[in-house]
Amino acid sequence: MSKRVNENFLNIFMDIERLCCDKFGLASGGVTEYISRLNNARFAPDRDEVLPKLVRYRNLRNRFAHEPGAVKKSDELGKDDIKWVSRFRSDLSRKKDPISRYLRQAWWYSVFRRARNALLIILGIAVVVLGIVVYLLATN
Repeated sequence: MSKRVNENFLNIFMDIERLCCDKFGLASGGVTEYISRLNNARFAPDRDEVLPKLVRYRNLRNRFAHEPGAVKKSDELGKDDIKWVSRFRSDLSRKKDPISRYLRQAWWYSVFRRARNALLIILGIAVVVLGIVVYLLATN
């Protein structure tokens, strides 16, 4: 059974790798790039749950790919692991993963910040104009 679970894991993980490469415009190393960005995005949603699992699964994938017979021998993965990587793949393809959610939040925050700054500039100009009008009325 472990060989089948491991092969299933590898197939799903390769999809995750492809999705990450597409997301970041890379030819390879998509999951590594995702991990790097997640390390830097301290306030990404679910970061603390996803980051250690993704690192663990990347390391397992590397072992399976580079150690002869590792896919057949390893019994480190179970059905819960397959469910997790499947869910992560689904979240990634639907842009519901932590990095996509973080980038959406950052975009909305930047829109809010630009709108707030524009409003402050308009209010500042209005105060200056009002001050000039009051001054001109007071001097007449």
